[in-house]
Amino acid sequence: MSPLFLICRRQLCYLACLLCLLPVVAAAQSPPVLRLEQAVTLALAHNQGLQIAADQMRDGEISVRLQQDQYLPQITASGTASLHHDVGAQEEECNYSNLASDIKLSLNLFSGFSVQAALEKARQTLAARQHSFGRAQQQVVFTVIGNYLNAVKALEQIRVAEQNLLDNAQQLSDIEAYHQAGRRPVTDVYKQQAETASARSTLFGAQRDYRVNKLALLQSIGIDATTKIDVVLPNSPLLHNIPETSETVLLATALNGRPDLLALQKNVAASVEQIRLAQAGHYPSVDLVAVAATSFNDREEDDFASQLKEDNLTGTLSLSLSIPIFDRNLTRHEVDQARVGRNTAGLELAKLQRQIEAEIGQAVADFETAGQQLEAAREQLNYADKALESTTQRYRAGVATLTEITSARSVLVEARYAQIEAQLDRMIQTVAIAHYSGDLNPILFSKEISG
Repeated sequence: MSPLFLICRRQLCYLACLLCLLPVVAAAQSPPVLRLEQAVTLALAHNQGLQIAADQMRDGEISVRLQQDQYLPQITASGTASLHHDVGAQEEECNYSNLASDIKLSLNLFSGFSVQAALEKARQTLAARQHSFGRAQQQVVFTVIGNYLNAVKALEQIRVAEQNLLDNAQQLSDIEAYHQAGRRPVTDVYKQQAETASARSTLFGAQRDYRVNKLALLQSIGIDATTKIDVVLPNSPLLHNIPETSETVLLATALNGRPDLLALQKNVAASVEQIRLAQAGHYPSVDLVAVAATSFNDREEDDFASQLKEDNLTGTLSLSLSIPIFDRNLTRHEVDQARVGRNTAGLELAKLQRQIEAEIGQAVADFETAGQQLEAAREQLNYADKALESTTQRYRAGVATLTEITSARSVLVEARYAQIEAQLDRMIQTVAIAHYSGDLNPILFSKEISG
C-alpha cells in the first residue's frame, strides 16, 4: 500500500472527527454571551425570590404608616331617614317622616402605651425586613455567581473533552498507519477505536452537563429557561484577588454587618415591643368623644332649616374611661405568649451566630484547600504532559505499548479536568468567604455590575 494512501487515510480520519465537532462548535458560537456582571444585574431585577422579599419590605412600610395613623382621631358621620305611621294620631298626622344625622369624633388619649408599642414594633419589623431584603440580594448574587462559574466549568470541560477526542482521533490515525505498515498489530487499532469512542461519549456527557448548568443559571436569574445563552470565563479581579482569610476578622465583619444577623436583632427588638403591647391590657383606656347631631321631623311646625340649625342641633363632649377588671386572663396569657416569642427570637439569633462561625470557618478551609488543589493540579498537568510526550515518543520507537500511552493520556486528561475544577472552585470559594462574612457589597456595587 502506497505511503500516499496512508497519509490520505490518516487525514480523512482526522477530518471525520473534526466534522463530528462542527455542530458542537456552531452551537456554542450561536447563542449570545451572557457575562457574569450581566447575569447578576438581570438576577437583581428578575429573581422571583428577591421580588417576594421586596414585597414583604413594602408590606412592612404600610404597617408602619398604619400604626402612625393610630394617633389621628377617628371621624364618622351617620344619617338615618325613616317613615312612620301613627295609628292613634289624626289622619293628616298619622304618616310622617324623620331625618337624623350626626358627626362623631373619637380620639384615644391613653391605651396603656399600646399605640406606641405597636408603632415601634412595626418599625423594628420593617427594619428587619429591610435587612432581610439586603441578605436576599446577597444570596441571589452568591447563587448566580456560583451557578455561572459552574456553567463556565462545564464549558471548559467540553473543551478538554473536544481536545481529547481530537487527540484520540489523531492517535487512531497514526496507529492505523503503523498497522498498514506492519509495525503494529490490529489489536492496537481496535483498542484505540474503543478509546476514541469513549472520548466521544465523554464529550456528549460534558455537553449535557453544560446544558444542565445553564438551566440552573437561568433559573437562579429568574428568566425563561428556554433563553439561549453562552458563558465566558470572568476576568473580574474580585474573583481572582486573595480575600481576607483571618477567621477573627471575618467573624467580626459578619457579626457587625451581616444583614440576616441584623434582621434577627431587629426581630428581637420587635418581640420586646410585642410584650409591651400585650401588657397594655392591664391599663385603663381613656378616649375623648365629641358628637354633633341634628334632626328633622315633618310634624313639627318649624321649617326644615330651622329644625336642623336651631331647634334640634346638639353637641356633646365627653371623656370615656374604661378600666379592665377581669378579662378571663386574656392579657396575662398574651403577655406569656409574647415572652415565649421573645425567648425564641433570642435563641434564633444565638443559633445564627453559631452558624456564621461554622460557615466562615468552613469557607476559609475550603478556600485554602482549593488553593492547594490548584497548585497540585498545575504540577500534575505539567508532569502528565511530559509523561505523555515521552510515552508517545517511546511508542513511535516501538518501545512502549498502547496501554502505556492510553494510560498516560488518561492521566493528562484527568489533570486538565483537575486544573479546571480547582481554578473555578477557588473563585467560588473566594465569593463564599465574602458571602458568609456578609461583605458582598464590593461585588454588588462594583463598576462591572452597577454600571
